[in-house]
Amino acid sequence: MAQNMILTAVGKDKPGIVAGVSKVLYELGYNIEDSSMTLLKGEFAMILVISGKKDISPVQFSKNFDFLRKTLGLSIYLRELSPDELVHKVDEQVKIYAISVYGVDKPGIVYEITQFLADKKVNIVDVNTQIAGSKEESVYVMLLEVEVSSDMGEEHLRKELENKGKELDVNVSIHPVETEEL
Repeated sequence: MAQNMILTAVGKDKPGIVAGVSKVLYELGYNIEDSSMTLLKGEFAMILVISGKKDISPVQFSKNFDFLRKTLGLSIYLRELSPDELVHKVDEQVKIYAISVYGVDKPGIVYEITQFLADKKVNIVDVNTQIAGSKEESVYVMLLEVEVSSDMGEEHLRKELENKGKELDVNVSIHPVETEEL
């Protein structure tokens, strides 16, 4: 039976982080099934869903990353996943949308928008934020991918999001994401 884990690694960005982590996984016989990796203000962060043989304890597994912890300064966290945690069930009655938010940077934008979506039972599946432009003329940008129940009208959600944007003094737009089955 396969062992499934989620691995997170974070450290100061430098060449070799992805190669180092993937080499350890390869040598242990583990496969990277799903991943997200990004650079955030000089820090490189990875989240990996991995699977492999079950004959190694999480503690023993983790020790294989000690060299990378020392040489690359990585913080690495592992958690075993149950088979139920590996499945993201998407209801056929769900539509995928992209939401963009932009405006003057200030505290609370992420909280206010995400709480609004949570209150509407909108599931967030991806979020990216950044400050764009110069220090003198910066713009806060947040991009979200969300799952919306098809019984919630797109126009209704659009109007409510626009109203929330006005309340926060930011621009908010929503667009359907076309998905194709593989």
